[in-house]
Amino acid sequence: MKHSDFEGRFTAWIDGQLEASDVTSFEQELLERGLDPAVERASARHLGTLLRDHASSPPMSNADFFNHQLRHRIAQEGPSAPAPLERRGWWSLPRLAFSGAFCLLVAGALFQTLIPRGTAADHSPYFAEVIDARPLSDGISANTIYTARDNVTVVWIDGLDYLPATYQLQ
Repeated sequence: MKHSDFEGRFTAWIDGQLEASDVTSFEQELLERGLDPAVERASARHLGTLLRDHASSPPMSNADFFNHQLRHRIAQEGPSAPAPLERRGWWSLPRLAFSGAFCLLVAGALFQTLIPRGTAADHSPYFAEVIDARPLSDGISANTIYTARDNVTVVWIDGLDYLPATYQLQ
């Protein structure tokens, strides 16, 4: 009897129906998958025994009693029963990760509101700031002209002496 899929060959191997020429190659395949053939055969036969023993028992009328008996039997069979869950303290990894993410979020929000986003000086090398626009004498007047299309504000000063082009602002 030839079996093409792994599950079919595994079942035939457990039942002893796998051809003798295929037994060694199948056991080698089990070893390649990281499985011990002797352990796998023993556990599969133990499972079959448990299933046969429980198949002949009459159906239970009370489901809660059945669940209690099943849990009691699983607990008796030994270390395969799951360990009780430990109660986690405050310093567990998920809580620390959540706290760190929350702190980063709060810090980002604070920096976003407290630090200015930038001024025109950051964007243009031609930026100047007018600190005091009051004329020092009566013959000088200062006016501002804003052009929305170019997003430019010009300070127009009348009444000053001529300044050469090489004069630098300090």
